[in-house]
Amino acid sequence: MPTKTASIIDLEDIKSLMRILSKNWYVLLVSLVFFYAIYYVYSYRLTNVYAAKSQILLEANDQQLNEQSLISESFGYGYWNQASIDNATQIRILKSYDLVEKAVIRMDLMVSYFIVGRVKTTEAYKGMPFQVFVDKINPNLLEQQIEFKITGINTYQLKIKKDNEEVLKNGVFDQPFIDPDLKITVKNNNVTKENVAEFMNMNYLIQMHSLSTVVNGFQYAMSVEIPEMTSILEVTVEDVLPERAKDFLDTLSTVYIENSIKSRLDLNANTLKYIDKQMDELSEVLTHIEDTMQGYKEKKHILDLGKEEDDYFKKMSQYDDVKSKLNLQIASLNSLESYIIEDKDPQFLPPAIYIVNDDAFLKQSTTELYVLQIKMNENLSTVTGTNYAITESQQKVEKMKKNLLIYIDNSRRALQQNIEDINKQIEFYVAGIKTIPQKQRDLLGIQRNFEVNQKMYLFLLEKKSNNIIGRAAILPNTKIIEAARSMGVIKPNKEKILYSFLGIALVLASIIIFIRTNFYARVESIDELKSKTTYPVLGEILQSDEAANVPIMVHKESKSNIAESFRALRANLQYYTPNINGGKTILISSQNAGEGKTFTSINLAAILAKADKRVLLLELDLHKPKVQKALNMVSDKGISSIVIGIDTVENCIKPTEVENMYVLLSGPTPPNPSEMILSEKLTEIMEFAKSNFDYVIIDTPPVSLISDALVLMKFSDINLFVINTKFPSKASITNAHEIAHLNKKGNFAFVLNGVKRKFSKYYYNKYGYGYGYSAAQKKS
Repeated sequence: MPTKTASIIDLEDIKSLMRILSKNWYVLLVSLVFFYAIYYVYSYRLTNVYAAKSQILLEANDQQLNEQSLISESFGYGYWNQASIDNATQIRILKSYDLVEKAVIRMDLMVSYFIVGRVKTTEAYKGMPFQVFVDKINPNLLEQQIEFKITGINTYQLKIKKDNEEVLKNGVFDQPFIDPDLKITVKNNNVTKENVAEFMNMNYLIQMHSLSTVVNGFQYAMSVEIPEMTSILEVTVEDVLPERAKDFLDTLSTVYIENSIKSRLDLNANTLKYIDKQMDELSEVLTHIEDTMQGYKEKKHILDLGKEEDDYFKKMSQYDDVKSKLNLQIASLNSLESYIIEDKDPQFLPPAIYIVNDDAFLKQSTTELYVLQIKMNENLSTVTGTNYAITESQQKVEKMKKNLLIYIDNSRRALQQNIEDINKQIEFYVAGIKTIPQKQRDLLGIQRNFEVNQKMYLFLLEKKSNNIIGRAAILPNTKIIEAARSMGVIKPNKEKILYSFLGIALVLASIIIFIRTNFYARVESIDELKSKTTYPVLGEILQSDEAANVPIMVHKESKSNIAESFRALRANLQYYTPNINGGKTILISSQNAGEGKTFTSINLAAILAKADKRVLLLELDLHKPKVQKALNMVSDKGISSIVIGIDTVENCIKPTEVENMYVLLSGPTPPNPSEMILSEKLTEIMEFAKSNFDYVIIDTPPVSLISDALVLMKFSDINLFVINTKFPSKASITNAHEIAHLNKKGNFAFVLNGVKRKFSKYYYNKYGYGYGYSAAQKKS
């Protein structure tokens, strides 16, 4: 025969879980509602953080830029567009303090504005009716929220905290507000007669920041990433104001692009400035020569020169032109030498070098030096001067400078030698000119000087034109490919916070339910009690509001549900110990006072007596006897009298109003009740009771207070432990199990008292068990 397989989910476990939930559902509900209310208030007061993102292309190699690169290359700028861009360095530059600072200053973000609501204070960015411009401020007022109130169409009021005191100060729109700690100007943006009343009812806060605080805040809120296999910078910034985040990214991108071409534009501007200076000087010289030549002709009445003199003049002019260019090249070399030696500004390249365009080595070397210096300065914006890369770059720069100084010195000597050779040629033609009459020689000298300077002027004019065209070809290698756009709210994650609060609510409710179930849970039905013990449960006693006023319910209300409860208990007792000879002794106790132990004792005795059984009820709770009070009897004699030997058992037993039911009261309260329980006389009382009565009911003190019941169990045949549904049951059941374990005689059982009709196994339906009665039946 196949064995029965145990199911994964036991039906009893499900029932137990349902009982726990039915008793504690309100704990779960209250916990969820409470924490949801906390979440609602907490989340409402949280400030939403938005994000904005833009994209910058680092190497814009489009066709137009390539064509312009070819143009600029002819003027000495081509290396800029050909240089590779270090992505990591560009990230550091984009997040550098100086670049962010420029963006912050351009946006004028030194003042924050807040609108005070009833529950929440909200920061504002645009659309404020006023704007604050800060000239000077006491550092102690920085980051302090100052209350701002519009008091009229042209006036406002500030509430400033100073030395733990609030000071009110009044100001006028569009006029300087001057104070020992503050100098500001508040501009009226939109306060008019029509809306001034509305603005006067609103409360504002202003908060002035230091530049470093704002810059550091944006640096912390900004992140830059480069997607894999791309040359694109993805710039993201977080802010509580989405519009400000977008504006900041757009401004930062513009500043970054401007910064990327600033050096080239400055170089071009310096070159043009240098050429303009040279041209201005030549222009003055040419004007002076023209005036001199015109005056000389008029004075000497010279109309034309001869052909021979004209040839001499042209030859000398050509050599003078070459000599002037060589001198200009020497001047350029001298400027470059001064630049290298003085090293005043490592980002500045002398514009004179652009005139020396026939020396490929010098041009290449200076270009390499310039690129290396620019790269080193870019790195300095992200690392310290002690960094290994910076130290290595500085060593390369020093080595290149030394090589350049040697080359410059050699080149200058070669140019000076060429000038000496040209001077010899000029001397030859000067000797020939000496044969010409004096006034013609003078005129030729003036004309020659004019043409030499004129050629130099045209040369410089050509260079200027080239640089102007080259400036138009200067374009950034970077460009914005995606303008700043809002990404919406990124935090706080209110859904996650809600789940967290609900999770806490569930955990807390589970802990409370666990504690209630294990330490404060009450047994409310027989099924629950049976699930918690292996000992028999002989019966349940229904709850009744009349029980406190009617001690013997089975006698006064014989047709009540409680009477039926005791009849069922009586039947179960008869089947529980059918083989006991002589009088059956039943000991009744409980864990705590007030669980219905005495009520059970009296009514059990009465219901047994109604079955034609002689029953004796022993009031052995000598510490606090309750039987005598319940039965409205005088305890002038009783157990204590018998123990001390002043009376007999037969004389102390008293009849009750219930036929066949007798009671032996405690008697006068003794000074040592517990010692009387150990007396030999008590043994005699128990033997007499068993011999003369069918049932002996022993009412004892609660076991949690006094150990008398443990001693009296040696006389009992059946030990009934009463548990009341209104008391936590865990300690009671545990203690009862320990008592049952110590009681070697066995026959230990439970009685559940105070069961509500809806939890009763037999009396839930009016006639479900067969003993339910209506109100009319009770009256009959």
